[in-house]
Amino acid sequence: MEENAFIMEVISGVVCLVVGVRLYALSRRTGQAPERLIAFTFLFWALCYALYDIPYLLSGVEGSVPPFFAYSSLLAFNLGNVAFALFTRVVFRPHEHWAGLLVVVIVACMLAGVLGSAWVGDWEQVDPVANPGYWPQTVGGLAPSLWMGIEGFAQYINARRRRKLGLCAPLTCQNFLLWGIAGALWTGLELVLVIQDHVYLSAGEWSNALGIANGLLEIVPIAIMWLVFFPPAAYRRWIESAVPS
Repeated sequence: MEENAFIMEVISGVVCLVVGVRLYALSRRTGQAPERLIAFTFLFWALCYALYDIPYLLSGVEGSVPPFFAYSSLLAFNLGNVAFALFTRVVFRPHEHWAGLLVVVIVACMLAGVLGSAWVGDWEQVDPVANPGYWPQTVGGLAPSLWMGIEGFAQYINARRRRKLGLCAPLTCQNFLLWGIAGALWTGLELVLVIQDHVYLSAGEWSNALGIANGLLEIVPIAIMWLVFFPPAAYRRWIESAVPS
């Protein structure tokens, strides 16, 4: 891993931890499932970063992560994605039977991913060709983000119509847009990771530029989710004073 990419990963992990802790505290006050699920999402992702980056740093950055930590990091990442998929279902499709089935499919894909990776010993899932778990894992990681992005943009379109009739609060309408943007950015992250793995497979080294792009695509949507759940007063006033177009 390039040094700049490693730094971006560390920043992403710290931001995930801070946001996760704050969201968990919020969920304790509200008792609401969405806050709890998205808090678990960020906390598991923070654990994923810690399990990988701390051993990587201790190895002198030039070494490799021991298999136990690489695999534990993958499991933590998948638990975060399960919480993410459940969050999307609870927020957007709590009564739809197909949404529950989609969560089951996502879990099955990630389970196939970890089992396939364990079978061939590709703990970090960097070989799209020889690892039978690579593509199921990729689908399992991509689906929650893509789902939230689609739901967010679709609800935003409907909310704009209702807002013009005075049936939707401006901040609620804006939050749907932010959810859509965050989902789209996380979807882009998963696609960039696939490209990065193929580049590594062919060139034998990690792309510094793609590593930095990964970091940005990790940090920006986390900041967007912070804005959704903890909007500053000035931001709220700006959104509420805007005239709907």
